[in-house]
Amino acid sequence: MKGGRRMKKKVIVSIAFNTFGFTEERFTKKWIDYRMKLFMNYTAQSLKAQTNQNFLTLVRYADETKPLIDEALSKYEKLPANIQFTGKEYHLIVKEAIKDVDYLYLVRIDSDDMYHKTYIEQMHRYRHKEDTEVLINQNGYLYDTRTNAIAPISYESPQFYTLIYKASDYLNGKRYTLPGGHSGAIKLKHEIIKKRNFLNIIHEHNTLPKNIINKDTIVS
Repeated sequence: MKGGRRMKKKVIVSIAFNTFGFTEERFTKKWIDYRMKLFMNYTAQSLKAQTNQNFLTLVRYADETKPLIDEALSKYEKLPANIQFTGKEYHLIVKEAIKDVDYLYLVRIDSDDMYHKTYIEQMHRYRHKEDTEVLINQNGYLYDTRTNAIAPISYESPQFYTLIYKASDYLNGKRYTLPGGHSGAIKLKHEIIKKRNFLNIIHEHNTLPKNIINKDTIVS
């Protein structure tokens, strides 16, 4: 986007809580309670700490687990209005939110990870090229919750990215296809954000490397 009037954008953080995964355990009370604790301790804190609160977060859950989600949520302080758990209403909420803007910035993050506190502000200030489809964060940190070890990490195409849509295109049904999942983001027309913007959380129940304490470790 260059020259002319400043384009209006809507920043929406999209989080798949238990709508996607490789195990049926994500539909159980035990899994949901554990994941909700991670979300509240890390991801929600990251979102509430953003220096710019002009964004909407939609945390998507499988509709059949709504009673378990509601029960888990009831154990915590009520979330701010701009952080919402939603089921099948997700797409309707997005469409309503972008009907009066030019661009949708669809920020992706897992429900157990974090962004830098200025990330939303960065998205509002970003002036993407006309044909850019995705902004990719290649640099961040790993954090081991069990040992408090932190180490820098870089990926070519991690799960920390922001898809860019013209609002009119999204409303007309346009969606990007990422071949092979997150690793396919780099195959879209992209721009790289160099700042170390993410914290990839290591805990008992994920598939990240467990031994990050090495010569690059910052704290242990």
